[in-house]
Amino acid sequence: MAKSSSCIVLLAFFFTTALATLTVREQRYLSECASTVGEHCGTQFYNKLFSHNKTSITRDCCYKILQTGYSCHIQMTVFILETNPDLKNVDRIPYLTKSDNMFQKCDRLTKPENQKFLSQCVEEVGSACREEVYNKLVRDGDVSKQCCEKLVKAGLKCHLSLAKALLRTPPMKDIDAIKFLKKNKKVYNDCKNMDREMFM
Repeated sequence: MAKSSSCIVLLAFFFTTALATLTVREQRYLSECASTVGEHCGTQFYNKLFSHNKTSITRDCCYKILQTGYSCHIQMTVFILETNPDLKNVDRIPYLTKSDNMFQKCDRLTKPENQKFLSQCVEEVGSACREEVYNKLVRDGDVSKQCCEKLVKAGLKCHLSLAKALLRTPPMKDIDAIKFLKKNKKVYNDCKNMDREMFM
């Protein structure tokens, strides 16, 4: 749910006050935020927020925004409003509201299934199998026959939801989300084909 206008006003006041006395630690924090988003996604974010072009945020960039977190996302918006000479005298509320809406839309776009379903998936697949799949996706490890059987039994929806949930976490910030999801689906399809071959 989007934050209320009064909440946006308070956020603007708080972060603007903080930026007036920006410490080395805060500068480092903002640099880390920008680094996580990256130049490509940062450009999409900036154009969507501050230009009149019909820019859209890609799914991959939505994951990057989610990985930085809400606080980081809003602080970067305020920082741009504070430091860009062309924006210093503008009404900030519409920009902050738009920034908030962007985050909420990205949240909806990348959201896995509901928490209850996700918890059931976690339990059904098991920690050892999840570790095998992760190693396959990130380090080109192997997925055992037993793990494949668990994945196929849990279903594609479960498999994809676990990947989506993982992608939204900060440790995945250097991973290309779209390639990761494609590779993740291939792991499932390979397991399904293996399962079929066993019964042929």
